Amino acid sequence: MNLRLTSSALALAAMAAPALADVTSEQVWQSWVDYYQSLGYSVTEGNRDKAGDTLTLSDVVINGGMPESQVDFSVARITLSESGDGTVRTVFADQMTGEAHGTDPDGQSYSVPFTLDIPGNVIVTSGAPEDMTHEFDYPTMDFALTTIKSGDKETPLPIKVGVADSTGTFHIVAGSPAKYDYAMKSGRITFSGDVTSEEDDKVKFEGSIDGAETSGEMAVPDGTKIEEDMNAALKAGLAMDGVLKAGAMAVSFDFAGTDEDGQETSGAGKYDGKGFELSFGLSQDGMTYQAGSDAGSFELTSSDMPFPINYAIESGSFDMQMPVMQSEQAQPFKFAYSLAGLTLGDAIWNLFDAQGQLPRDPASLDIDVTGQMKVTKDIFDPASMAPASDEAEAEADGTADGAEGMEAAEADPQPFEPVEVAINQFALNALGAKVNAEGALKAPESGDMTTPVGEVHARYEGVNGLIDKLGAMGLIPEDQIMGVRMMMAMFAKPVAEGEDKLETRLEFKEDGSIFANGQQIK
Repeated sequence: MNLRLTSSALALAAMAAPALADVTSEQVWQSWVDYYQSLGYSVTEGNRDKAGDTLTLSDVVINGGMPESQVDFSVARITLSESGDGTVRTVFADQMTGEAHGTDPDGQSYSVPFTLDIPGNVIVTSGAPEDMTHEFDYPTMDFALTTIKSGDKETPLPIKVGVADSTGTFHIVAGSPAKYDYAMKSGRITFSGDVTSEEDDKVKFEGSIDGAETSGEMAVPDGTKIEEDMNAALKAGLAMDGVLKAGAMAVSFDFAGTDEDGQETSGAGKYDGKGFELSFGLSQDGMTYQAGSDAGSFELTSSDMPFPINYAIESGSFDMQMPVMQSEQAQPFKFAYSLAGLTLGDAIWNLFDAQGQLPRDPASLDIDVTGQMKVTKDIFDPASMAPASDEAEAEADGTADGAEGMEAAEADPQPFEPVEVAINQFALNALGAKVNAEGALKAPESGDMTTPVGEVHARYEGVNGLIDKLGAMGLIPEDQIMGVRMMMAMFAKPVAEGEDKLETRLEFKEDGSIFANGQQIK
């Protein structure tokens, strides 16, 4: 998995957040250099001047990344002034410049220059060389792109992001691993862009977020090179986690161009949301991604569509937890997803239900699955993740024996082998029907999850009534309704006489047989 963008973003954030400092200006500068080097970046200074209690650094360049994907930052001036009370005051030049450059998957070189304006910035640092706290204040941060160069062609790329009233702290404890924790709160965030593709398609957008809060921690062992070898860094003890909370968001956009047939097309849309929260974590113990969204709505109109698309949700969430290191022992995983209060616009409903026969109540979906899995390869080790794929590619290029190449491609195992799966919840509520299921399956001692052992129990409410309505509307052809009911009868049985409630109990046996409600179906 490629995390270069993550580490590059951390580096940029640190430029617009505390530069590490201590009781003397020289210690400030050295600790700042150590910080960037711990992330795999190099730091060079054009000139250094010490006058009294103030150290001035000029023409500072910070570079990091892999040869095919690098980011450079340039700072004309950094002043670090000792305040006489044990603190150091750091001020960056009002503008920084930089460039993201490298080679895309097609081998084409690219470069994207950018600027970051931070007028009025100040950082006050206190503490000791081995334990520093940095309080920062950035009244304004304005990030801007202007162009993108791909090969010999340069294309305008006017994109702007503005952040107001950013304050917070950045704390570092020296050692191995070095430990960092940060917290930042920002006011209103605005963004806009007017992008034209090489095919002359145009997209224009603008939006705002009422405010944001971010916090996190990171432990970086000595000698690790995150950009070059994430897997080795994790094994050495690299660990990071972070949280981003954002307030209400409003986005609008419009586009114009040509479709696949060369016909002109155009449209517009907007999104309004009440807020969201994202969090992540990564260490040798595993990787986690979690997201939660408050109420939001989306609208889209296009010349390609005869009606507008619009929908809304009351809330949504996502939770994924998975192991990343190879082990003979099974490790826990989790996948959960929730969508509440989904509603569709009448124009969408009228496509298949113009008479309003189906209930249009808000729909919901809840999934919660946990279990144990074996990891056969280190997920962040490129050398172990695709050896067979390389052989298969060589076969396709004629550089390997055809049969050997095909065998290598087929033998390339998946990195994950589930051994236990627990369906803690599956709940679907839509169109006046409800489906709920739970159960647990595990691999037999002499097999895998292709022949699991365990039970799954499902309950249905209102499904027969929904089938009747879909048949009356012609969405299920009349000659197929009987087949649908026979299939339902094979797997489901009534819970109570005269009620539209069904249940299914699936049993998976050691010998590979499967029973539905006591009847063998395999």
